[in-house]
Amino acid sequence: MAESLIDGKLASVDAISAMNVQTGMTAWVTGEPVDGIFLTIPLSADGEAAVRNGSYVPAAPSSEHLATQGKDVAAFYVGVYAGSSREARKKIMTASAVLRVEMFGVFPAYARGATEDGRRSMLSLGFQEFEGGLPDLFFQPPFQTVLDQTS
Repeated sequence: MAESLIDGKLASVDAISAMNVQTGMTAWVTGEPVDGIFLTIPLSADGEAAVRNGSYVPAAPSSEHLATQGKDVAAFYVGVYAGSSREARKKIMTASAVLRVEMFGVFPAYARGATEDGRRSMLSLGFQEFEGGLPDLFFQPPFQTVLDQTS
């Protein structure tokens, strides 16, 4: 479904499963039946460096690039968010925004604008275009401190 919505190829189900096993928080879906998906990939320091220098492979990242079960998270990468309807997209955007604020606000975030809608969405969410690194890369600096998040 997500591939058809972005008119592009994404990671295989096996690759997403392997990422989720290592990170413990990669794949998220909405709806019944499923009508939306988003992938958030917690990155290690090596993973953040790879995203920034363009050596990160989103469809099959190196295990060294992924954080392990919430430990040693340095940043996170938004692999995709897509919904099959306006309502599904609204649910996906809400869920991903809640995750960004509640779980990942202390980390920098990276995402690629694969479509014109994706690029507009990234800009509306406060991401900035990032020169260098992966193609069409957007960046959002952390907006919380660890103390802010725990209060």
